[in-house]
Amino acid sequence: MSGFLDKFYNKSPWFIQDLMVTMYGVMLYRREYGGKFRDLLDEFEKRQWLSHGDIVEYQNQRLRILIGHCYENVPYYRKVMDDRGLKPSDIAMVNDLFKLPVLTRDDVRANLEALTTRSPRRSKYIIGHTSGTTGAPLELRWDDRICFVKTVVDWRQKRIAGINPGDPMAFFLGRTVAPLDQKKPPFWRHNRVMNQLFCSSWHLSAENLEAYFSKLERFRPLAIEGYPSTMSILAGYLVSRKKTFPLKAAFTSSETLMPSQREMIERAFACRLFDFYGMAERVAFSTECEEHDGKHLNLDFSVMEVLDKDGNPAAGGQIGRVVATGLHNLAMPLIRYQTSDVTALRGVPCKCGRGFPLMENITTKDEDIVSTRDGRYISSSILNALTHHLTSLTEHQVVQEDRDRVVMKIVRRPNYTQADEDFLLRELRRTLGEGMTVELEYVDAIPRTAAGKFRWVISKVPLEF
Repeated sequence: MSGFLDKFYNKSPWFIQDLMVTMYGVMLYRREYGGKFRDLLDEFEKRQWLSHGDIVEYQNQRLRILIGHCYENVPYYRKVMDDRGLKPSDIAMVNDLFKLPVLTRDDVRANLEALTTRSPRRSKYIIGHTSGTTGAPLELRWDDRICFVKTVVDWRQKRIAGINPGDPMAFFLGRTVAPLDQKKPPFWRHNRVMNQLFCSSWHLSAENLEAYFSKLERFRPLAIEGYPSTMSILAGYLVSRKKTFPLKAAFTSSETLMPSQREMIERAFACRLFDFYGMAERVAFSTECEEHDGKHLNLDFSVMEVLDKDGNPAAGGQIGRVVATGLHNLAMPLIRYQTSDVTALRGVPCKCGRGFPLMENITTKDEDIVSTRDGRYISSSILNALTHHLTSLTEHQVVQEDRDRVVMKIVRRPNYTQADEDFLLRELRRTLGEGMTVELEYVDAIPRTAAGKFRWVISKVPLEF
């Protein structure tokens, strides 16, 4: 929502907020579930069963459209190709992509306007942002097609799990659906257009979890979706009470899913869990099928390369960095975009028979949960949402040594100001609650683990239900 609507929403009573969520659902339905949705979903569902060779040929066709568009309409790529003496015909297949340089986050940040398509429809582009989990967030631009396609590949997986558009679903994501200073239920808002219940992930505590499940019993969702850490809080509550809340399916994303989390979530909700991997940059999407043996690279969504430390294609089974090219967003194309994620490609096909290859789980995100003095559990992704629009941070990490104190380590950019410091302290204190000591520590760098992982939340306080 815009700044004005955001303020209006936060100051409104819950039933007005409920209405606003439904109104937002109407807008989202028109943008991502309009006339094209059913046809695209049917097309994409059929394509997953094609041979790998036929799917690669589809990639080549989309790539030729993308490269031709970039040369004619995107200043950044016109210059890159001219500097290298390349014409669109020189990049006609996926195997030709190596002729273009890798695109880094800093490249995107420094060339935002040059990477945006020159078009009379530019004013209609949708503005988005990355989560900022590995540094300062990026501003992004999306067109109508990528909004449709992103929704299609998401529902393609949900339909594998037996969930269809319109089925009741509950979501525990990073949206601030209930004001942070709200003390009593309801901590959820209902999008009636799409039959979705959005639950606050900011108010999870032992005393509130009973109210959450009471609402879920009344809503009767067929499936639930959320961050692994947040879903683990819900599952842990049930398991600790020797209860289950049967569902048809559970979905997780955005954080590394640990085997212990999967086991507990599946036990608590008496269903299979489908984990998936996606990015706000819209350059990668990987999903689990009914075999639950790795994630399928959705090759009709993007081209994904896994490169070794020297920038060469990693051998099958060898760990490498994910570099990806989105095939559908013409508003702000990202070609050979270097992510912060690391994975390995499987050398054998899935038993399900789909033409999509398998990848291992993303291995760079190692997450934790902050426990507040008033007994709430705050997901690491929720904390990172506070810095969503700050471009003055290179990196940040939250460290909790005990229940009373949290330190945010910050690597500043030159444009960092006193206003940024005031904002961070205010929002952290508001999120973590009264009585919590919050400090900012400015550092030159944040060390990685021995395995090279970046931990953006480290909490040494155990969860207690």
